[in-house]
Amino acid sequence: MKNSKYYIIIAIAILTVSCKKTQETEPQHKDLIDAVFASGSIITSNQYAITAQAEGYLNTSFVSEGDTVHNGQQLFKLTNDAQQIQVGNAYDNYDNAKKNLNNNGPQIAKLEDQINQAKNTKDIDAANLKRYENLIKTNAVAQVDYDKVKLNYQNDLTNLAVLQKSLADLKQNLSLNEKNAKAQYQLQQNNNKYYSLNSLYSGIVLSISKKNGDLVKKGESIAIVGSGKTIAKLFVAEDDIQKIQIGQQTLITLNTNKDKIYKAQVTKIYPSFDEASQSFIVEASFDELPKQLKIGTQLQANFIISEKKKALVIPSIYLLNGDSVIIQKNHQKIAIKTGIKTLEWVEVLNGLNDNDKLELPENH
Repeated sequence: MKNSKYYIIIAIAILTVSCKKTQETEPQHKDLIDAVFASGSIITSNQYAITAQAEGYLNTSFVSEGDTVHNGQQLFKLTNDAQQIQVGNAYDNYDNAKKNLNNNGPQIAKLEDQINQAKNTKDIDAANLKRYENLIKTNAVAQVDYDKVKLNYQNDLTNLAVLQKSLADLKQNLSLNEKNAKAQYQLQQNNNKYYSLNSLYSGIVLSISKKNGDLVKKGESIAIVGSGKTIAKLFVAEDDIQKIQIGQQTLITLNTNKDKIYKAQVTKIYPSFDEASQSFIVEASFDELPKQLKIGTQLQANFIISEKKKALVIPSIYLLNGDSVIIQKNHQKIAIKTGIKTLEWVEVLNGLNDNDKLELPENH
């Protein structure tokens, strides 16, 4: 049994080898295109996200998906009760500071009353001092009484000066408080602007990710707006990016219509590697924009590296490592010079003629 099995295996092996050696081909002429493959999608050149600058609840949506919007147009409105309370408190503080700074303000009015009283006291004591000055000349009053009246008058002057200085300081402090309160109120009003989300450029609302009543956190995207030209965003492998150049011809097929090929040109090559997609990003503009093209449509693209008309080619499976082939006539391996290589064909630049017959390598 072991011997019979062995013979069967040998027979199959011999049959397989002999079948392979009967497979042969000749070089032929074909149009070849050397290209780099990339996947991608349709975007707009100025596509951007509407992002919340403050946390709040989506109160009102003024647009829907597909709507055309203009630069600076209000798209969404957020609300935040805590923010409104802060605005109200800031306004109350500012209003109170303005009232205090007014001449009828309670603090100013109180000091001004004290100043008026001090002035009256000073005027009375001034008249009394003048009278005592006349009396002292005739020795009608004692020196100690005169000195007492004079001291009262000097105290009146000091007290009045202190009160006037206090009034000036009070007005300065109240003015500073009013300015600070006004600044805080303006700041809270400016913060309110963050709850109104406007478009940056004219365009079309492509998608909305939140609905009315949803909590929106600071930095969270609410919608995507497409603006500018409709282009192809393509993801190119690290090994291929050096082969891509601005202006390079690109052939694109859309997943919505895989039977048609659209021509495009490379318009932008991003300078850095994109970690999210693990590729380099390239943009291409269509020579003629496909009709009814939808943003987000997935696609496949081929960047044309080179083209050859009626190139001398052989099937890729006949090429050995080191760019050599087996000639059927003498079963000898010869070296050839190759050009464009695709999955199916290899261009032969030198080493073969049109009528040379090739033998399929045994490892195929």
